[in-house]
Amino acid sequence: MGENERTDGREERSDRTVQMLIQSARSAFASVGFAAASVRDIAGDAGVNPALVRYHFGSKDGLYRRVLGEMMSQLSDRLRAAFRPDGSPRERITRAIAAYLDHLAEHRDTPRLIQRALLDADPTVREIVNAHHRPLLQALEPFQAGEIATLHVSAIEEAVTSLFGAIVAPFLYAPVLTELFGHDVLSPEAMDRRRQHISALVEFTLDQLLPSELGHA
Repeated sequence: MGENERTDGREERSDRTVQMLIQSARSAFASVGFAAASVRDIAGDAGVNPALVRYHFGSKDGLYRRVLGEMMSQLSDRLRAAFRPDGSPRERITRAIAAYLDHLAEHRDTPRLIQRALLDADPTVREIVNAHHRPLLQALEPFQAGEIATLHVSAIEEAVTSLFGAIVAPFLYAPVLTELFGHDVLSPEAMDRRRQHISALVEFTLDQLLPSELGHA
């Protein structure tokens, strides 16, 4: 075996270790928060030596920042793709909301991780979320020009807040809703119904805010 092959093998194992630690940490931070999450437990769940947390991330705080950074980077990449300039304002907003819902369906612990950090008054999550959520502001651009510039900003804010709540609520309250309704509210079938409901809610909201000639331009 050549030196390059040995090096590539070590790098591949190192990359796998990093990803396993990130996944284990993400689950732990979402479940119990930063303070209560144990490096030993995170490493044990990943099946690696706890010393590797310091080796790869410097500290638990470094691992935490990496988890939050990767999580928000993945989401913002999807949103940037959804906000591409082609299509009408309605189409761009609809794409963005669909991308957000798809991301949460694939990464269900995202809302809980952010919520727990906010409840802990964690300044790190505000810094990272604000940096990566800037693309969301592009959703408001269609409301700031031309014929709809006179729309009161409070109407836009209320619409954004309502849609955001409708998207994240099932992920935050899944255990309670599952027990209440008697079925898994995050199952593929339930998520399909949720997408249809969100789509109808989006259409209704946009009909109220966007003049038809602009919304479908």
